[in-house]
Amino acid sequence: MQPLVSVTIVLYNSAACLPACLRSLRPDLDAGNIELLAVDNASPDGSAAIVTSVAPEAHVIRSSLNRGFAGGCKLPWEAVRGRYWMLLNPDVVVPEGGIETLVRWMDDHPEHGMASPELVDRAGNTQCAARRFPTTWRSLIEMSRLHLLLPPACRARLLLGSYRLSFGDCVSADWVPATAVMVRPRAVREVGLPDATLPLYAEDSEWCWRFRQAGWRIGVCGATRFRHDEGVSAIASLGRDARDATMWRGIYTSCARRLGASRARHLACVNLCAFTIEASLPWRSPPHREHSRYLARLHRALLAAPAKAAGWP
Repeated sequence: MQPLVSVTIVLYNSAACLPACLRSLRPDLDAGNIELLAVDNASPDGSAAIVTSVAPEAHVIRSSLNRGFAGGCKLPWEAVRGRYWMLLNPDVVVPEGGIETLVRWMDDHPEHGMASPELVDRAGNTQCAARRFPTTWRSLIEMSRLHLLLPPACRARLLLGSYRLSFGDCVSADWVPATAVMVRPRAVREVGLPDATLPLYAEDSEWCWRFRQAGWRIGVCGATRFRHDEGVSAIASLGRDARDATMWRGIYTSCARRLGASRARHLACVNLCAFTIEASLPWRSPPHREHSRYLARLHRALLAAPAKAAGWP
């Protein structure tokens, strides 16, 4: 029988968070709603053994090397049998009925090629799944505080992200993180798979851009909330500072793919100015100023790096 959803989890240093993720999938596995395709990306911590222990019915695909997130996602594509394909991070906990809710949402929105649930942390705070592509004009508007002149509802609609006023559907996002994203296989066949030549944290936004270029919409289903313990695997693999540097490098690499290298570099320069200003404002809290100094240092290092290392072609 065809499953509703083929769920792919890419494993690398995922042992700390993986059991909770797998246990949350157990109701859907038992009901036959999903098939589980786990990719062992040459993980050194025994993540694949956890999958075979907790979810023995899973199909484990083993790679002899770490192909990165996008490269790992490519491996199970030919084995996907579900009506939908879901990419799920191992640091996500799926709520009961969450996958079926996403399936219904996609069924009701045939113009959407991709959708995410709302993502929340352990305390239930939103992680802002519906996002706009970063641009220089947005950074300038925020830096000058001109966005505060807009009515809150207008600001939320135009900027999305942390400006959204409440949980709820969003049918017109620019991109969503590939943390727990459900995609339409027909759209994937048209658009292609995530680009494995891109660095970590660039693949999902660039993929969404290609979906939009092909005429597909990107959305967020507000009726279900998946818990995301953000960065567990990446921090275990890279350390926090290197993870943050990699994340920003990915942001600008994706921007370079969409807009060109010079505009990506301009965006990084504007953001450096913004973080430098934030670090000097006396009415900001000491933790906020310290974090802004940290981000400014990171951006100075990124802009000083050779072009290839920085992500601009």
